[in-house]
Amino acid sequence: MPLRYRAVLFDLDGTLVDSYAALTDAVNFARRKYGFTSLPAETIREFVGEGLERLLCRAFDADAPPPGATEAFEARYDEICCQQSRVLADVEPTLAALDRAGVAMAVCTNKPTAFSRKILEFLDLARFFCDIVGPDIAGARKPAPEHVLRTLEATHCSAGEALFVGDMPIDVKAAHNSGLSAAVVATGSASSAALKAASPDHFLDRLADLVQIVRNGASA
Repeated sequence: MPLRYRAVLFDLDGTLVDSYAALTDAVNFARRKYGFTSLPAETIREFVGEGLERLLCRAFDADAPPPGATEAFEARYDEICCQQSRVLADVEPTLAALDRAGVAMAVCTNKPTAFSRKILEFLDLARFFCDIVGPDIAGARKPAPEHVLRTLEATHCSAGEALFVGDMPIDVKAAHNSGLSAAVVATGSASSAALKAASPDHFLDRLADLVQIVRNGASA
């Protein structure tokens, strides 16, 4: 049976893995370096999704992070990002099923590429992806189409043959800005209501529903 989507691009945090504990630890490590108190995990969770610079700007409530804050965050995050990240429900069997079906897959994330690759390799998920592309490689970050289309290149598929899967409204915007269909799953920081309001092409009750959508395009 022909596939409805020959390629699937995935967001990382909140879609494939939960690394909020590590992000919270590293953000608060950087804040304490400058004499600030720690922020609650729930607050930091709301800051995630638009890249490291935006994360730190929000964490410090400033237009730019203090000098050295990025380096402090990166040093701490590099130490803990693997041990404090976990694979989300249904991810491994879903990726395996798509792989068996011949679907080309890649990761398009606003997290720096080196951290993304390190986490995916540690969690034994990197083997499913033909590329892992952060904004440092793409020269742009979601929702800019340049980021998505740079990631799509690795799949050798056109935008019309591809589906973008994420957990935030920004992922829907990134997909539609790039001519891709979008599927969302509420396993990250955005609510189901917020995701549905973003007008995705497919709303997934669970990631495993993705397999049927890729095969025939029917909504879960």
